[in-house]
Amino acid sequence: MNRRERFWRTMRFEPVDRLPLWADWLGPWERWAEQGLALPEGIGTESGGMREWCLGHFGFEGMYSAFWGIPRVPVNVGVCPPYPYEVLEETETYVIYRGGNGCIVKQFPNEGSKLHSTQWLDFPIKCRADWEEMRDQHLDPYAVGRYPDDATWEALKLAWRADDRPLSIDGGSFYGFVRDWVGCENLSLLMYDDPDLVHEMMDYLGDFFARVLERAVREVPIDFAMFWEDMCYNAGPLISPAMFRGFMLPNYQKVTSFLEANGVELSWVDCDGNIEALIPLWIEGGVRGFYPLEVASGMDAVNLRQQYGQEIVMWGNVDKRALTAGKEAIDAELARLAPIIPQGGFIPLVDHGVPDDVPYAHYLYYLEQRKRLTGN
Repeated sequence: MNRRERFWRTMRFEPVDRLPLWADWLGPWERWAEQGLALPEGIGTESGGMREWCLGHFGFEGMYSAFWGIPRVPVNVGVCPPYPYEVLEETETYVIYRGGNGCIVKQFPNEGSKLHSTQWLDFPIKCRADWEEMRDQHLDPYAVGRYPDDATWEALKLAWRADDRPLSIDGGSFYGFVRDWVGCENLSLLMYDDPDLVHEMMDYLGDFFARVLERAVREVPIDFAMFWEDMCYNAGPLISPAMFRGFMLPNYQKVTSFLEANGVELSWVDCDGNIEALIPLWIEGGVRGFYPLEVASGMDAVNLRQQYGQEIVMWGNVDKRALTAGKEAIDAELARLAPIIPQGGFIPLVDHGVPDDVPYAHYLYYLEQRKRLTGN
């Protein structure tokens, strides 16, 4: 059984020899090096080489992201060409810059971490004229740069056909993209003050994503698409289910039906927070997969399986806080998930990135126990 077969048998609730051993989203390299992780010389912790080394070192066979070994078709479904990067102010404690999506942000480095605290200061879309300018100048579905150059593209297609790993592609984002361009509070107000403009933006994106992806799905055998939203906090969604139904649902249906018609059988959504109120709507919109299912936000894969059965597939839902707490907490967390692992349709992973305060020994223990539980 190769890796693609194992993935699909898992997602179809069929018997497998073992679950896919996908990577958690790792990152506390420097601290782990101080605690016994022997990092290879000459490989930066932010490099692709580091990620490839990590896969081999821990025995992972990939994850959905190209960062962690599952190949992802490199099609740009966002702002293209990007806005010019521009540093507006820089001090010893922060930097203010305009990023590729047109937003002006203020970043503060977190001491001892690769992560940064970010404050959003300004957004590229404030009115219809701004939207029309972005649409015309940065959201042409056929813009140069959305795909690799022809030689690279052909070489990638040959490599993917010879690869037994499942192949993924970005499906796009509706709330997430528009929120980034408008601002969270501004978008909430705009849905009341100018709903026609919000409809116009999201309706355009529905057609836009299908046009961008058209070449890829016709030329490459893609296994699944991953949408991104991050539209929930720890108690629920940032917009009501009724707003999701009105603004987003028809466009999800538009894109997922296009994908299915072109052989992409499965669509997932990556959304932090408590997504329970939106799961039925995503299902209606053609999305069956959910990640990361954050435990701190009340998400429980066991309860979701009881509620939805084989209607959904999942990955994630291992409480990241258990890895910090130690062996007893790790054992209890994996025991919580043990009943649904044999049922299929679920790959246990840390529910988002592994925090910097997780000791290396704790992660090794967790991974050993997870391998035991999943037959690896």
